[in-house]
Parts: sequence; structure tokens; C-alpha cells
Amino acid sequence: MSMQRLAVRLSGLGLYPAGATPSLAVAAAAAGRTSGRTALAARYSTAAPSQLDLSNLHDNPGSKSQRIRVGRGQGSGKGNTAARGHKGQKARAGNGGQPKPGFEGGQTRLIDRLPKRGFKNPEHKDFQPLNLDRLQFWIESGRIDATQPITMKHLLDSRCIHKIQDGVKLLGDGKADFKTPINIEVSRASKSAIKAIEACGGKITSVYYNQLGLRALTKPHKFEELPRPARPMKKKDIAFYTDETNRGYLAGKSEIVGMDH
Repeated sequence: MSMQRLAVRLSGLGLYPAGATPSLAVAAAAAGRTSGRTALAARYSTAAPSQLDLSNLHDNPGSKSQRIRVGRGQGSGKGNTAARGHKGQKARAGNGGQPKPGFEGGQTRLIDRLPKRGFKNPEHKDFQPLNLDRLQFWIESGRIDATQPITMKHLLDSRCIHKIQDGVKLLGDGKADFKTPINIEVSRASKSAIKAIEACGGKITSVYYNQLGLRALTKPHKFEELPRPARPMKKKDIAFYTDETNRGYLAGKSEIVGMDH
């Protein structure tokens, strides 16, 4: 843009007198821009004042904005339904507006529409495995006293096992190095473990415990009066704990198991 056209445009805007020369007009415009930049820089400057006190302490311009208050009348622009629509599930506060994961508006969920494969055996039990080599190491390190009868509570308290679940099953890994005669009581034991313990002159007994019995065994301080030990009620449990081959604690007993309490 030529100097003459710039002077005409600025004079039409009233930025400088009509009789001024174009060079003066350009200088005036430059001065206006400079002063505007100076004012803007002074407004948004982050430089610390010469003396900071409570009278000049404030947030930077634009760092905070006022919260939009909805539902305060139609004059506010956010009144009436407050941009939430009409009544419905999402118009509700709390869990009504946030349904559970997988919810599909009331129709059958996808997880229920898909076919299922397999089943969960209700008779399944999770026994905590314990090998003879680990038991031998705990005895040699003095964490378990082999001269006293060893129960599942001693195994748990010494951290030889870290949980019991439905009981403890003794396995025969490390049977070649097992050489300590012990008297141990567990839920179940493998044939190799039984043979290795008895070869050393020890004794092993398989004892039935339900969940209440396991809790009473491991945490007796939780009970004011310890409950009576439960007897096995299912046929396969009765058959297992009355079998001498499994070293069941009911082997050779003539009373009716499971019905005398």
C-alpha cells in the first residue's frame, strides 16, 4: 500500500489531522502500535513487582474462569433442564446416571447371550501342595520342631506354606533326601510321600477339615469356644479317610462317620 493511500485511509478513520503528511501519519500509526504493545505487555507481564504484598497479589489474567452455574433460571441461559435434556436415566444423579458396566438398557446383556462352555465342578478342592524337600529344609533350618507333632498350623505359622485354601497335600518331591522322623498331620498325602516318611520311622495322618475347622485350627484366638471337629459327610470323603492306604484318621474305627454329631 502506498503512503498516500495509507494517509487517506488513516485520515478517514480520524487517526491524525487531514493536513498531516504521510510520513507523520505513518509515525503516528507506529507510535500507536508501540503504545498498544507496551500496554499489552504491561498487562500480561509475569515479572514480579518491586514489592510483593497482599495489596498486589493476584492470579495471572486468564488463569481462572468462573464456574458455569446451571439450573438457576431461564435468564441465565443455562436454566430449565440445564442442558441435560428431559427426564430419563442420564438425567438422574448418582448411580442412576452411571449404570454398571455391561448394562444394555434392560435388554439381555452380551455376556448372557453368549454360549457357555465347560462347567465348574462344585466338588473340586484346592489343596496347597508341600514337597518333602521343602519340609526337610525347614526342619534343618530350625523353623519347624521335628520332635513335636506337626500340624497345618505349624506349617502356616512358619511360612513353610503361605495359604491353606481347602487343606494341605504332602507330595514326594525330594523323598531321596528326606531323613527326619516326624509325626505330621495334613489333609492328604501322596503314596510316595507316605512311603518316604514311614521309611524314616515317622508317621503321617490324613485328617478331614471343613472351612470352619481350618479356621479354628489356624486362628483359635478368634473363637470364644472352639467348635467340634466336623466329620466327612460325602461318600468319597468317607471312603478316603477310612482307608488305611491313605493313612486316614478314621481307618479302623467302627462308629458311623458323618452321622454321630
